[in-house]
Amino acid sequence: MSELKCGCPDCHCDVDPQRVFNHDGEAYCSQACAEQHPNGEPCPAPDCHCERSGKVGERDITDNQLDDALEETFPASDPISP
Repeated sequence: MSELKCGCPDCHCDVDPQRVFNHDGEAYCSQACAEQHPNGEPCPAPDCHCERSGKVGERDITDNQLDDALEETFPASDPISP
């Protein structure tokens, strides 16, 4: 059985099948990796520093903020109240 690698950019961790963090169809080794380290949270592996990835650092907002913004736009088909 092959090991499942974390979906976080530049993360070198394997995902523990007993403790998988799923986000958008990808598996991650931790909640911090699943959320792409929005506040610079470190990877739980002491020898992995994927939170320093340039790809991760480019994100300005968290997934929770995106979810809240999306929720505020629905239902998009309703007319504006007078």
